[in-house]
Amino acid sequence: MPVIPPGMVFDPNGVEILSLYLPMLIDNGGNVVSCLGEFSDLIKVSNVYSCKPEFFFSNDEPDALGRGDHRFVFSHREKIAQKNSNGKRPRRDVHGSEGGGFWRSSTGDKSVMDDQGRVLGFLNVLNFYEYHGNNNNYKKKNREEEFKKTNWIMYEYRLNRDNFQEWVICKIKNTGRKRDAPNATMDNDDGGLVQEIEDLVSSLVED
Repeated sequence: MPVIPPGMVFDPNGVEILSLYLPMLIDNGGNVVSCLGEFSDLIKVSNVYSCKPEFFFSNDEPDALGRGDHRFVFSHREKIAQKNSNGKRPRRDVHGSEGGGFWRSSTGDKSVMDDQGRVLGFLNVLNFYEYHGNNNNYKKKNREEEFKKTNWIMYEYRLNRDNFQEWVICKIKNTGRKRDAPNATMDNDDGGLVQEIEDLVSSLVED
């Protein structure tokens, strides 16, 4: 297994994800070994909407790959209905034997632009809501007494295309986890867009 030197963390910003990693993975059918070689473990290939977010952090070995307090996942999205072709309402409910929940957008789509002002794609920040009690039904998500907001947040990146985008790269993290040191890479995220959104989302979680 390759080892990243101490202090280095794999944390590409939105421009890098949308101009390099996402198009490369789509063109190669999600073959991370072909795209990333010995660093293929830096981006998992999985359906983030088929399991609870803690799954991506379970049974982790020491973080020799420099993944920090987040995980990147190349994931497939499904439309809620075939008639919905604009990609604005993908299915984001999670069901499993250990209980379920759903991802809910807290920001809507935010444009990610390159240095020339071209829109490469969109960033959507989502919070994970966990079902409790006897409710495990996404259709009843409006009944707030039956679910609770968690500290899990996800940054979903999709390309700027007219049709529904089935493939996305998601960055998942738990805002409730304490950091060992300040994350000096945060000011590199889309000109501060992610930092601004994360501060807002974190304040809402604390409330």
